[in-house]
Amino acid sequence: MLGVDDFAFRRSRTYGTILVDVERSTPVDLLADRTSETLAAWLTAHPGAEIVCRDRDSGYSRAIKEAAPDATEVADRWHLLQNLSAAVEKTCH
Repeated sequence: MLGVDDFAFRRSRTYGTILVDVERSTPVDLLADRTSETLAAWLTAHPGAEIVCRDRDSGYSRAIKEAAPDATEVADRWHLLQNLSAAVEKTCH
């Protein structure tokens, strides 16, 4: 299972992508940006991801569909909880 998320090299200026082995909780690679092209190139060069855990970024989804079409995409827990929290807050207001 591969985790994909963005991170800041320099907040509000430069962002990259971190790839994590979710089962081992260890970083696999850091990509220099967060574009779909960069992630697709990485996935093409490193085939075999069966499950990709990601946030709702459409660029990441596009890259996974292009370079790892057989992989199952799942939302990560943090984003699921964030979305649930926002929905509950909206409902309560």
